[in-house]
Amino acid sequence: MGCCKSTQYGCCIAIDHDESIILNKPTGKEIRYGPGWFCFPSWWDAQVIKSIALQSNQYIIVKHIIDPNNISTSHTRNDIPLTKRTTTNEKDELLNDSEMQLIEIVRGPQIYQLKNPYDIFSEIKSMLNLSSTQYIIVTDKLTGVKRVECGPQLFCPKPYDEIGEIKNLYNLSSTEYLLVTDQSTGERITVTGPKLFLPKAYDQISPIYNYVVLNHTQYCRIIDSRTGVMRIEKGPKTFALGPYEALLRSEDQTIFDIINIDTENAVLVKNLDTGLDELITTPQKFIPSFTQKFMEIRKLVKLAPYENMVLIDKDGQHILKNGVKDKSFFIYPYQQVYKQNWSNDLKKDHRSTVQVDRFDTRNQYMDYEFLVRTADNVEIILDVSIFWQITDLYKLVLVTQDPPEDICNHTRSEILSQVSKYNMKEFMGLPNSKLIDSVNSEKDDSFYESRGVNVIRVEVLEKRCKDPEIQKIFKQIIDEKTNRIKNIEKQEAENEVKLCDLNGKIEAEKLVGTLLKIKKENERQENQADGIAEGSRIQNFIGNLGDDVPLERKLQIYFDIQNTKRLEL
Repeated sequence: MGCCKSTQYGCCIAIDHDESIILNKPTGKEIRYGPGWFCFPSWWDAQVIKSIALQSNQYIIVKHIIDPNNISTSHTRNDIPLTKRTTTNEKDELLNDSEMQLIEIVRGPQIYQLKNPYDIFSEIKSMLNLSSTQYIIVTDKLTGVKRVECGPQLFCPKPYDEIGEIKNLYNLSSTEYLLVTDQSTGERITVTGPKLFLPKAYDQISPIYNYVVLNHTQYCRIIDSRTGVMRIEKGPKTFALGPYEALLRSEDQTIFDIINIDTENAVLVKNLDTGLDELITTPQKFIPSFTQKFMEIRKLVKLAPYENMVLIDKDGQHILKNGVKDKSFFIYPYQQVYKQNWSNDLKKDHRSTVQVDRFDTRNQYMDYEFLVRTADNVEIILDVSIFWQITDLYKLVLVTQDPPEDICNHTRSEILSQVSKYNMKEFMGLPNSKLIDSVNSEKDDSFYESRGVNVIRVEVLEKRCKDPEIQKIFKQIIDEKTNRIKNIEKQEAENEVKLCDLNGKIEAEKLVGTLLKIKKENERQENQADGIAEGSRIQNFIGNLGDDVPLERKLQIYFDIQNTKRLEL
């Protein structure tokens, strides 16, 4: 822009070729383009505007304002030049400022000069660079119609376009799918991969779902919400759900394991048509139908020869099962296992129980601890062991709920009747076998028989006073008796040792005498043998001297020879 030269009545401004000047005259606005000098009165307002250089990826929004007071001085719709890089609206818009305006989008590359002094243009904007995997949803604010613009492209909006956020196309793998709902028609479709999916303008997209994967031991149930039709899909398979399909859920599961029915397992189902339960025992790979509701898997019940069970049917009748006749069986519908709660604590007061559903008919031991009083009112704690067995299960089920408690309580009453006959000293000194023999001989068999049990034997394991002081004194007495018995046994043992020592010495002396006799006899026999041998030698020597030599001379010669030998030695 050149300098401004002011005079008394006017002003001159020089503008370049890329500039224009807007003159605000009393009669309206006027625009002039450079280059050149422009002179105007000093009471006119002037505004110099530089041309706008637009790159190929840029655009501006131009609002062509129509002056309602002087339409002839402003552009009409036909005055807006239409070029390849210029777009316009299809209808005019009336704004709140009561001025009429036309909106034009001017795209680059070009040098844009203002054409109307009443025009308003925006700042330079960059076009949207959409890649091949991106798209946007554009809404026409005049008509409300939406459209999709997909890359790759350099997107320039139209005059009344409202641009949504840039989104990525949906990249679906071979095991993924999504549901698409057309909000304009309400129709829904399933789009499966592998695919790079471009939605339409009115499509509502669901999250990306993975295919339903079923292995060879699984199945699922599917319902079509539009028709209500259900179907079963069995593995191995992978598939996508239809647009109106959903997996039926049961107990937070949608995929279920195929049930293997064999000789060890059966399946209890409820028939939804009749409401009746059914036990399926035929070996198969079982999948419940739509009219069957899976209830549970029932295992084959196996009983040992000594085990018994009681089942209760729908009529309340008891069904007895024993391990001899019913070695294995299934529990059929409307049957339940009868159970009892037996006391398993030492005092058998039903405070601690164990649930029993298999009744063992073998002989078994049971420990029991209870309190008794002697005739002198001393409290003594008895620990006993009861050897018992079940003889009639049907009676046991009908009469009692806790057989160990009944047996122990009755045994306690029988022992109490015997203990009351003795004072503390007598009772504590009473042998356990004598006390129990009287109890075993006088036991009430009818009581046990009515409950289907038999008490074979009761044994006392321990007796102790409840009062610690009395128990301490009693223990001292027992210790003294024990020590006395120990000392006596020790002395007897020492005497036996001494006696054995003496007997050993006596036996040893006897053996020594016998040995001496044997030695003497052996020496005698040796001497006798030596004498016989010597006599034989002398006899032979004398005999060899001949008959001419007298006997005395022969003996004299023999003795001389013997003396000579002794001297040589």
